[in-house]
Amino acid sequence: MSLIIAGGWVMLPLLLISVAVLALIIDRSLTYIWNPLPDTAVKNKILEEVQNGNFSETEKCFAETLWLKDFAAALGGKERMPLYEGMLSENVSALAAFMEKRLSLLATLGRISPLLGLLGTIIGMIQTFAVIAQSRSGIDMELLAEGIWQALITTAAGLIIAIPAVLCYRIFLSIESGRLDYLNRVANKAILYKQSQNPTA
Repeated sequence: MSLIIAGGWVMLPLLLISVAVLALIIDRSLTYIWNPLPDTAVKNKILEEVQNGNFSETEKCFAETLWLKDFAAALGGKERMPLYEGMLSENVSALAAFMEKRLSLLATLGRISPLLGLLGTIIGMIQTFAVIAQSRSGIDMELLAEGIWQALITTAAGLIIAIPAVLCYRIFLSIESGRLDYLNRVANKAILYKQSQNPTA
């Protein structure tokens, strides 16, 4: 608490940002944990079943993956091209939006926090040198050192918030990219199968 007080008013928004970043990291982590893809063996089986047009088997493979239930149902749709392709594309886009939810906010907070920290440091340095400039007894090194370390608190706080925020954002982005790549592979195999069955559609 003494460090927060010493850092000045900039520490207040940094404190709020740190709480928001922590909440976002927990929220996204739980979302990915509670909504996983099937394991590797099942994923490979799904690709094989889709390639062979066994969409009922594909739905069974996705049965325990509730967040992909609509996508699995869309794979077995009876629509003709290009409506079938459009429905799969819409499903993948909806899943992408689900996985990207609040990620942009996490990235924004990760970029803002070091800038706020730097602003706090600059304000602190200005105040310190203003006090020294008004002093008639010369430069007080103790006062100068105290002012500088207090000013640097906000920069340190900003970096402490930004590092895990940016790191987790990149990790979440990597997870999302891997999942979307797989879902697009499944969708593409389904589309190719449909086209092979109706080459003139």
